[in-house]
Amino acid sequence: MTTPREPDRNEALGQLLGAALLQLERDWAALTDAQRAVLNALGTARRRGAGTRTVPPAVREALDAFTAATAGFNTNIGALAERWAAVDLPRAYRLGAEDALRAAVLAPGGARPAFAWSTAHQDVLSVLTAACYPVLIRRVADTVRRAQAFARAATTAARAAEPPTTSVLAADHPLDTVTYSHGVQQPATSWARAAFAAQSVTVANTGALTATTADLEARWVEVTDGPECGWTSHPELDRAHGTLRSAEEAATYPIAHPGCLRRFIPRPDLNHAPAIEEGQPA
Repeated sequence: MTTPREPDRNEALGQLLGAALLQLERDWAALTDAQRAVLNALGTARRRGAGTRTVPPAVREALDAFTAATAGFNTNIGALAERWAAVDLPRAYRLGAEDALRAAVLAPGGARPAFAWSTAHQDVLSVLTAACYPVLIRRVADTVRRAQAFARAATTAARAAEPPTTSVLAADHPLDTVTYSHGVQQPATSWARAAFAAQSVTVANTGALTATTADLEARWVEVTDGPECGWTSHPELDRAHGTLRSAEEAATYPIAHPGCLRRFIPRPDLNHAPAIEEGQPA
């Protein structure tokens, strides 16, 4: 009987990412669907010339459902962020470390250690998850805050003698996008894919680099990447693929951009090689 093939690092990371995005997209869609129901109810009430001061029953019902959807979003995406930081990122870290230990080019007579959660690995992972988790939670909190602002605006509109059109309300309170500090908006699903992908690969590559230095005592890594990917950013002319970088330099640039394919191969065989320069061909 054939033994099922274990997925490689990138396949396994893709599975983690896919599961997280599936849940996030489902819960985000529930929130935006509930917002759309409120807008539809407001539009119907306006066409019927509903009176002022009192929220029409259909609008109140839609608002109540929207409030429940907002609470569900807060609970479900908050739990996803917790699981991502507590379960998925440690899995990504271990995938990166194990991949590096398997792929390492050993010096003659060198030993290939198995992965273990040493103090070095635990300490590095703790720093990573402490940095990644707040990024996700801040986005959840911002979306909930904007959803609550929409609910207040919709309630005011339902009572107004001359309410704004539903298209104005939708434009003023978009919940299917995220807004960055400089005001740029991006579709929520695009943000999520970029953020989760960047975190998973960064954590995996940091696990690889910790295995490089702590487990293999290596100074250099060989970089594999997309053929057009620059070292510090995608368009940079200093290409990353097929080059040698010190472990310290690699730790500074574990990825160049969201969706980066970067991977590090430890090279303990080069510990005593003379005159290696950053970025030279492997």
